[in-house]
Amino acid sequence: MATGNHFIDSLAADDASARAPLLKPVRLEAGQVLIEQDGAVDTVHFPIEALLANVVRLDEGASVETAIVGREGVSGLAPVMSSTPCSWEVVTRRAGSALSLPAVALQRRLGQSEPFRERLLILTSHYQSQAAQTAACNSVHRVSQRLARWLLTAAELSGDERVDLTQEELSALLGAQRTTVTEAAQGLKAAGALAYSRGVVTISDREGLERAACGCFASERDRMRRLKLTL
Repeated sequence: MATGNHFIDSLAADDASARAPLLKPVRLEAGQVLIEQDGAVDTVHFPIEALLANVVRLDEGASVETAIVGREGVSGLAPVMSSTPCSWEVVTRRAGSALSLPAVALQRRLGQSEPFRERLLILTSHYQSQAAQTAACNSVHRVSQRLARWLLTAAELSGDERVDLTQEELSALLGAQRTTVTEAAQGLKAAGALAYSRGVVTISDREGLERAACGCFASERDRMRRLKLTL
């Protein structure tokens, strides 16, 4: 039976059946910290409706979002595979359903199934590529382009073109001043690409928003399709 998480649903029958008894349906709430920065990973989560964010918190109090985890995959993957502490925080960006699994169960299956290990390595490579692309994007592209890219990515990974985020939260995740983010959002709203009200942002013109985004979104989407990471 399909779960709604692409990684789980794409597993070979023996890999899926080996994990099924240990998977637990959970509801994740916005802002919920699932993995502490520099902490051990005891549990991994496979989002279905929820969106998770990898966030690096700096000493001076600032934070930078480096990657989004949605229905394509699983949280905390690299540290689980390497049995090391997680060097970033994993926080729920969008509330919703997910499946949880003890990290030790995923680690155990790594040594038992080559196809399972290969799928996880592909997913790990994708998350590394996404983090690298985000670093380059944050350095070069305008806030309006980055905002469009983030909203499109969130929609792609959650299957929903609505996201609950205040402008303060958007400012934090984009690493930009609130006034700059407000300007960018107003420009996209005036162009008819999105609508927002009381902390709810909705994509109203997908094609228009794609035109407003930088090329990073198309690069990520095409890579995910090549790697067969999309539903």
